[in-house]
Amino acid sequence: MNNKDGNHAAFNGTSCFSFIPKDNPNQALRIRRLFMASVAYVLNGSLAYFSYLAGITEWPGVAGLLIIIPAVNITFYLLIRTGFNLRFADPSMTFAQMCAATLTVMYVMYYANESRGLLLLMYVIMLLFGIFRLNTRDFFLISMITLMTYGTDIILLYLFRPEGVNFHNEFLQWIVLAIVMIAFSYIGGYISSLRRNLSTSRSELKKTVENLNISRAELEKSLSIIQEIAIRDELTGLYNRRHLMELLDNEKNRSLRGNTVFTIAMLDIDHFKKVNDTHGHQSGDEVLRTVSAAIHNTMRNTDFCGRYGGEEFVLVLIQTDLKEAMICAERMRANIEKCRFPRIGDGFRITASIGLSEYQLREEIETMIARADRALYRAKEDGRNRVACET
Repeated sequence: MNNKDGNHAAFNGTSCFSFIPKDNPNQALRIRRLFMASVAYVLNGSLAYFSYLAGITEWPGVAGLLIIIPAVNITFYLLIRTGFNLRFADPSMTFAQMCAATLTVMYVMYYANESRGLLLLMYVIMLLFGIFRLNTRDFFLISMITLMTYGTDIILLYLFRPEGVNFHNEFLQWIVLAIVMIAFSYIGGYISSLRRNLSTSRSELKKTVENLNISRAELEKSLSIIQEIAIRDELTGLYNRRHLMELLDNEKNRSLRGNTVFTIAMLDIDHFKKVNDTHGHQSGDEVLRTVSAAIHNTMRNTDFCGRYGGEEFVLVLIQTDLKEAMICAERMRANIEKCRFPRIGDGFRITASIGLSEYQLREEIETMIARADRALYRAKEDGRNRVACET
């Protein structure tokens, strides 16, 4: 018989028998979980026995458990070991096992007398095993069954053994159990849902990797490309504003540690709005790409640049004071002035204004940028296509 896990049924009369199948990991896992449940049964049975020794639980309750516990666990073991469980939608038979545990608790509770309140914890232990498989609806259903069995115990006690039973206390315990079961059902269902989603996501990721046949080197290369895309401006290829600010913070920290200087240059394309209005946004994009290339080709290898916003760019000149930065900025301004745009027109030219500010010890990056922006504004006021600085 073939199961839906793609493996043959674990039981084979011609092979060497083992309590846990070695050729089917799914069935082996289900039997291990059953053994875990068996331990819980034994612990609860021991609790009932000690309660009997204390003169609380009656002997029929303990004697019945000596029959019920082996019968329930052997039955479920044989169903799994023979592969019969694979005929069900849930091969783990979680719901059926929890129903059996509920009826077992119902039996011992009938004879528990004063210890009934303590034995209510057995229901909570039972619910813990449902986290492996049950959804919220199943949890609520098993909770309703649990409340019905405990309610049945209370009714049977009222009909046949009313002496010495505090029914007000029993009813209060039933209400408390109902609250606990409902809350646990919601939380347990939520945890189970997270577990299933995680398992599904991992399976889908594994299938995707297998289908694409991605080697580890190829995967690392893909991740590197994705990371690079995340820090680059799509149009110009320069760093985007977010990554630019991160690099500036790093440079500030390095300057504090090593007592080094650096300067920023805020560059703005002159009359850029006129380019968009007159020639269209595609021409504006071409201007941005050409100017970005000119900036990149003029920068030193140690410097970096990012698109700050619109037609504004911020260059970071490493280990460069204001005097040296003026030379670099002037060279960059001249190179931008030499840019040609054949698609727009032979006579079309672009200029740029640049504002400089040198980092001052323990100054905030925003303050430094604001000083460079003021210098840029002054360069614009003085006629554009020039470099200005602010100390």
